[in-house]
Amino acid sequence: MRIALVTCFNADWHHGKVPSPYVPLNLLTLAAHVRAAGHEPIVVDQTLALFDGTATDGPGFHRDVAGFIAGLNPDVVGFTTMCNSYPQTLALAGECHDLLPESKIVLGGPQASVVDVATLTEFPSIDAVVRNEADVSLSAMLGELSGDGDLGRVPGVTWRRSDGTVVRNPGAPLLQDLDELPYPAYDLYPFDQIRVGLAPVEAGRGCPYGCTFCSTNVYFNRRHRIKSPERLVAEMRFLHQAHGFSRFDLVHDMLTVDRRWVRRFCEVLREGGEGYSWGCSARTDRVDDALLSEMADAGCMGVFFGVETGAQPLQPSIKKRLDVSRVLPVISSCVDNGISPTASFITGFPDETVTDALDSFELALDVLELSPKTSAQMHLLAPLTGSPLHAQHQDDLRFDGHSSDISLFLLNEAEITLVRRHPAIFGNFYFIPTPHLDRELAKAVSAATYTCPLLFIALRHAGADPRRVLTGWTAWQRRTLSGEQRAQDYFLYRFVLDLCAYVRAELLPELIDRAPYLPDLVEYFEVRYALQRGLIPRPTVFRRFDWDVRALSESLRGAGGPPDARPGAHDLLFVDLKLMRQRGYVFLEASVPRTPNPLVRAGDVLEIRDIARQLVSRPQLVIRNLSQQTGFTTRHHLEERHLRAMGLIPAQAPSPV
Repeated sequence: MRIALVTCFNADWHHGKVPSPYVPLNLLTLAAHVRAAGHEPIVVDQTLALFDGTATDGPGFHRDVAGFIAGLNPDVVGFTTMCNSYPQTLALAGECHDLLPESKIVLGGPQASVVDVATLTEFPSIDAVVRNEADVSLSAMLGELSGDGDLGRVPGVTWRRSDGTVVRNPGAPLLQDLDELPYPAYDLYPFDQIRVGLAPVEAGRGCPYGCTFCSTNVYFNRRHRIKSPERLVAEMRFLHQAHGFSRFDLVHDMLTVDRRWVRRFCEVLREGGEGYSWGCSARTDRVDDALLSEMADAGCMGVFFGVETGAQPLQPSIKKRLDVSRVLPVISSCVDNGISPTASFITGFPDETVTDALDSFELALDVLELSPKTSAQMHLLAPLTGSPLHAQHQDDLRFDGHSSDISLFLLNEAEITLVRRHPAIFGNFYFIPTPHLDRELAKAVSAATYTCPLLFIALRHAGADPRRVLTGWTAWQRRTLSGEQRAQDYFLYRFVLDLCAYVRAELLPELIDRAPYLPDLVEYFEVRYALQRGLIPRPTVFRRFDWDVRALSESLRGAGGPPDARPGAHDLLFVDLKLMRQRGYVFLEASVPRTPNPLVRAGDVLEIRDIARQLVSRPQLVIRNLSQQTGFTTRHHLEERHLRAMGLIPAQAPSPV
């Protein structure tokens, strides 16, 4: 049988840029299984459909992708599912059902697995759900469909009989030895069409912990399994030899559960001598200085830590049970070993207090202030179906249009209606009430961590208490902004501009004597944010600063805070890179020297000819001022790593500058 295996869609398109394709490791693994069973798999990447012109962004996107899938003439269309894009996956599945009425529409993946019966009951376009790990079940199902079509014999499948009855077969047994997995069918993915920073390699499955907010244990039946170090390194070596990859993302919820395994893995890597780089996920209580040093010596360049809350009293409540006092020492040890760490937090737990939320926020700021190598995330709690928290609070869920960033999509009106109609299916777009925590404060804590943490670090160094700033902000917000102004995209597109207005009105008068650079720094953050969000229509923006705002901004991370800076002219030109937005870099910054006869005045029309060629070939830009009929050169802030990320120079090529 011919089966089209379809990716989820990357939700970044709602942030104003074309999404980056990702390697669908799960589908490539399934493709290897079904091909070995004699079937014909075809991998369809929805994001690539945008890149190659198969589909266009907008209302017709699903219709375009469905038309492409229909043109492949598949017997079965299989969709992998995630919570964030489930409404869109179901919409695309419906389009495919209309165009391919004789083909079977099948769902798999985490989201469909936990809402299988409800999905089949409410969406007649779906014929079956292959639950949990589908390594064996999917091939078995295709075998039955190529025969008499009796899916009742296939474990791990939920399906609909001809009379409409939904049947949930017993679960499929878990694969115990992951070394028995075939190599994913990497040959089915067009690596030559995309830029892959880190090649994903499945290291293992499952997590032995039972955090209340997580649904992973449902999907993997709380069985922690991991490939042998030898098998994992062999797969990395295969990807290097076949596709040239030397940087890898080791996909596993918790790589460092077994210290002996980690040390053996590092040993095998060192023995191979290929010099691979890799990243992984871990817990702060499952690493120490010695292990991090070994990992770094074996090529580890990044570790993701789920800290979840900086409030020690909440740790046992959510069954994470970390010692919060160890977070910063572990993050610092990573930095000392040349590893870039990420600390991830969640706010909006049902028992969380204002103090708890602000403890998490301050710890996130502490992480970011340690070094430019550190990262911090602050998610709003998403009540994931299948998690203990969802089971406990499923009757209390509320919807206000603001979803967790885990549910990345901004919903259109039809999708909002769908989500409201089926809370049992789309619970992750809802929230659990927090009687001890203002919901608006929780939203601000999350948004501030993502959009303007350096502003809060600067305010903290100037003597402002971040707790007072955020609680004061929520009060100002209610006084100043209407409910309509705070629509579902508010914290993506307007939040920082309003926050800066609040800082100017309420905070700067009492802070300016202690930190006279703050007005310039606030304006600098404001302009950058407005450009990133496309809120300034002009292609170039000129600002006159009396302080070196770029140096001040850089000093906020790893340098102990703003130096004892002295005033000095530091005018900046911000240039919108519209043609490169699909790579995620929206603008560049260039210094403009102050001269007796100003090179740029407010309102001047500027031109930068062939900017891509200039960025690649020279460290300075030639800028023409059409209004004054003059020109000047200036250095920009983009580095080699930025040019590579934008695709202006090959990933492995030597720098041209």
